[in-house]
Amino acid sequence: MDLGLERVTRLLEALAPAASPLLPPPHLAFPIIHVAGTNGKGSICAYLSSILTASGFRVGRYNSPHLITPRDTIQINNKPISQEDYEFVTQVVHQKDAELNLKATSFELLTATAFYFFAYGTGVSTHSPSSSPTSSSPSKVDIAIIEVGVGGRLDATNIVPRPKVCVIASIGMDHAGLLGNTIEEVAFEKAGIIKAGVPVVVAPQHEGEKVYRVIQERAAQLTHLPDQIIRVQPASWLNQQEADKLTPPSPVGRWAVRENGFRFWIPLLGDFQLENATTAIAAINVLKSSTLKEKQAQWSDRITDETIRQGISNTVWPGRLQWIEGESAPREVRGRLLVDGAHNPAAAIALRTYVDEYISALSSVSPTPRIHWIMAFTTGKDVEEMFDILFSKTSKSTSGDTFSAVEFSAPEGMPWVAPIPAQEVCDRLEKQQERTHIREEDRIRSRAFGGDLRAAFEWVGQQRQGDDVVVVCGSLYLVADLFRL
Repeated sequence: MDLGLERVTRLLEALAPAASPLLPPPHLAFPIIHVAGTNGKGSICAYLSSILTASGFRVGRYNSPHLITPRDTIQINNKPISQEDYEFVTQVVHQKDAELNLKATSFELLTATAFYFFAYGTGVSTHSPSSSPTSSSPSKVDIAIIEVGVGGRLDATNIVPRPKVCVIASIGMDHAGLLGNTIEEVAFEKAGIIKAGVPVVVAPQHEGEKVYRVIQERAAQLTHLPDQIIRVQPASWLNQQEADKLTPPSPVGRWAVRENGFRFWIPLLGDFQLENATTAIAAINVLKSSTLKEKQAQWSDRITDETIRQGISNTVWPGRLQWIEGESAPREVRGRLLVDGAHNPAAAIALRTYVDEYISALSSVSPTPRIHWIMAFTTGKDVEEMFDILFSKTSKSTSGDTFSAVEFSAPEGMPWVAPIPAQEVCDRLEKQQERTHIREEDRIRSRAFGGDLRAAFEWVGQQRQGDDVVVVCGSLYLVADLFRL
C-alpha cells in the first residue's frame, strides 16, 4: 500500500476550476470533520452525518471501504450518490490524473472523486468531463464528514489544513507493519490528522494512557491549549425503571444518558455504541461552540438538543452488529442471523461480548444455544488472535458449535485485498484448539467452503436447532457478499 500526500494534493489542486478562479480547489471548498481511529470511526461518522442532516444541513460523507459498490463511499445526507454522478466525476478525476501522469492509487482517486463532488457537484446536464463546474452547482455540501482510510498522517484524506473538528476514535492494533508494531506507533500515525488550532475530540481509549499520551504529545507540538483536547466520557444505559417511562423511537435500540443528564436513544447494537454516540455528540458540541466564537450562527442556531436526539435515533450503519431476518435472511440458514464486520481484536471483543450477553438472556428461558460461525479473513490478519478472543475457554462452552470458513469475492477497485484460503483458515483453527488444549469432544467442528457462501449457509441450516445463533463475521467484504445474495 503506497501511502503519501503528494499525488493526491497535486491532483486536487489541478482539479480546481480554471474558468472560475474564485472557486478554491475541492479540498478547500467546504468545512469538514475529520475522523481517524481503529474501531468505531465508521459509526461515529454515521452519527455525525445523521445529526447534521436532522439539523437541516446538506451533508457529505466519505467512508471506506465500500460495502457493495465504490459509490457507497460517497454519500449526501446518508444516501449514496447516483451511478450517473459517480461515473461523471470519476471520469473527470481519472482524466486529470492521466493528463498529469500522476498514477494516483485507487484510494487517492476515490478520495479526489469524493472531494470534487462535495465541492462542485457534477453539472451533468450542462457540462462535459473536460469543462469546469459552476459555483451554483446544487450538490455543494454545507459540511462533510471524512473518514480516514488507513492510519491518518499519510492517508489521502489528510489534505485539509484546517478541519472544523478532528475526531480520534478508539485506537487498537491494526495494519501491523504498515502503521507500526506497537500501539504507540499506530497511535502516532492516527494522531497525524491533528492540526494546529483545531479542537480534537478523543473517544475512550481501551489501550489507556499509552494512546492518550501520544495524542497529547502530538497536540502539544502544535501548541494546542488544554481545553482544545476533549477526552470523551461514555454515556451509560438508562436504568430500566427510567427507560420504561419513555417512548422508544424504534423497535431496536436502548435509551442512554450522558453525565450531564442528556438522554437519547441509540439504535445501533453493542455497549461500545455508548462510546461512539457520545463521541459524535461531543464533536457536534465542539462544532457548535467553535463556530459560535467565529460568529457563524448557522451551526449554533440550527443544531439543537432535539436535532441531536433525532439524528442519533435515525442513524443506520449496515453490517455492524446487525440482525438480518425475515425475507432478508438467506433461506438456507432457516432463521435470522447476526452479521458484523469485526476484523480486528478490539472489534472481536465487542462482538463476543454482545453474543455472550444475548446467549445469556436466551439461556435463562431455554437450553444454552450453540453458535454457528461463518467467517472469512483478509490476508495478513492475525487470525489466531481473533480465534483466541472468539473461542477462548473463558467464553461459553464451544461444544456443538460449528465453524464455516469461506472466501469473500474480490472487492471492486481494491485489487490488493484478498481472502485467506478457507482450508488454511480451518487448519489454523484446528491448530489453535490444539494449542489451547481444548478437549476433542469440545472442539468446534469446522468445514471449508471456498468461495461458496450459499453452501456454507446450507450446511449451517442443516446443523441449526432451536435458538442456535448464526454469526457472519471476520470481514466487511464477507458481509457485502451476504448483502449481494
